[in-house]
Formats: sequence, structure tokens, C-alpha cells
Amino acid sequence: MILCALYLILFDGTDSGSSDDVDSYLYAPRVNGVEPTEENVASGLYGIQRNLVLCTKGEPEGNVKAFLSWIMSSEGQEIVSEEFVPIESSDDYIEPVGKVVLNVGGSTTVQPIMIKLVDKYTEKYGSDKVSINVLGGGSGVGASNTAQGTFDIGMCSRDLKQSELDMGLVENIIGLDGVALLVNGAGVDNLSLEEVAGVFSGQYTNWKQLGGNDLDIKPLVRDTSSGTRECFDSIMKNTVDGWEIKVGIPEFSSTNGVVNMADNTPGAIGYVSIGILKDVLD
Repeated sequence: MILCALYLILFDGTDSGSSDDVDSYLYAPRVNGVEPTEENVASGLYGIQRNLVLCTKGEPEGNVKAFLSWIMSSEGQEIVSEEFVPIESSDDYIEPVGKVVLNVGGSTTVQPIMIKLVDKYTEKYGSDKVSINVLGGGSGVGASNTAQGTFDIGMCSRDLKQSELDMGLVENIIGLDGVALLVNGAGVDNLSLEEVAGVFSGQYTNWKQLGGNDLDIKPLVRDTSSGTRECFDSIMKNTVDGWEIKVGIPEFSSTNGVVNMADNTPGAIGYVSIGILKDVLD
């Protein structure tokens, strides 16, 4: 089952319906009346959340197992907590043996925190002993390239699909994350999941229909290789029977693409990992 946490960030705007002179400031409204906080995600009160997964071809062994075990230690989970919700840690991790040479790739959501983990691991054991390459590409790429042996570890911002499990991939959950909606100029302070589904299906075309500003709604989505996209679509399908995304919505291969477009497009609504919220709000 794919679980996700849904957050909203909106820009207030005018009532004019024009994109000119939109008063843009960020705030996080309630979703179904519940405050979007990491504490609510961790406690399960805000019950829409997703797993962050590192996958391996078969059960991890050797220095792959050692690196994954360290990520689950208090040292590793402290780094994970900088952007995501950590899970229970254990300091009974395995020391690497010999030279650590690994290729890691996949989710652009997980990629920034993985780079921090690799930097800390390299600092801990020395650059002469640790050489870990980190690439992006999306969750689908992470899973498929790991199954093919190109990656030693695949990064996925979602649970593995049954077809991926059937290829011999094994999940290693390293944390929890939420999916944040980025909205520019909406002028609303609460949306239901049904309303969010309606926005992305084309049922609603103007924020005024939802009690906001008279401004066209311009949805943005990640491409189909994205775990964030997989997660978001799953939420919508579970919320509204027969839900389908509106045809022709612009797709982006990265989180930065969504953020930049939303930031420069009054009326836009897109979605990103909760891990990006700190940077967006600063």
C-alpha cells in the first residue's frame, strides 16, 4: 500500500482574476481540517503519508548492507530528520570492510538527503576508503536500474510495485515523507482531498469556485517515473472513485521544475516532497 502525507502551501492573491499584482506569501493551510505538521505525520493523526525506500537486488550483503545499517543508526537518522520524518533507529550497525565502492540512484526526492548521508559516511571512514556515486532519474529508474545491476542501491520515494518485487528487489524503509501542494495565489486556507482531486481532474478551473481568488487554476505534475507522482495519484484514486488526471497538464522530471514553475505562475498548483518545504518557506 502506498501511503503519503499531503501538505498545502499557498500564495494569497487578489480577487481580480488577473495574474498581475498577486500578493504572494507562503502559508500552510489545513487539509480536511487537520494541521499539516511532521508531528501529525509521525503520530499517524495526519494519516496520508509515504515511505522512503532504498531498494536492493535481493537481500543486502557486504558493504551495501553495512551502509544501509548505518543509515538506520542514530547518526544516519539524524541526517534523515533534517528533511524528512525519521523512523526508529538502532546503533547496532555493521562496519564496512575494505574499499566501499557503490552506485546509488533514483528518486530526486531522496537524492539530496542521500548526498548528505554519503558525505557523512565518507567523513566517518575516509575518502580513501569510501567512494559512493549518487545519481537521480526518478523512482522508476532507481528500481529498474537496481534490478538490472546498474545501481547497487535504488532510491524510491514510494513503496515498490509488485512488478518490481517480482524482479527480486527488496525494500529498505529509511524514513517517512509527505507530499506538499505548492499553490500560487489561491487565497484559501483549507481544502478537502475531494477538492484537491477535483483540481487535478479539471472539475475546478478557477480558485473562486473553491472560495478563493478569481484566478485560473493551473495544475502542474511530476512525470510518470516520479515516486511523488505515483504517491499523489494513489491518494487521488483512493479519494475519488474513477479519478483520472486532466489531460495536458504540464509534467516535470524534477522537483525544481515544479517549484520554479509554480513560483512564477499565479494560479499554479503543483506538488513536491515535504522535504522541500523548509527551503521554500525560508
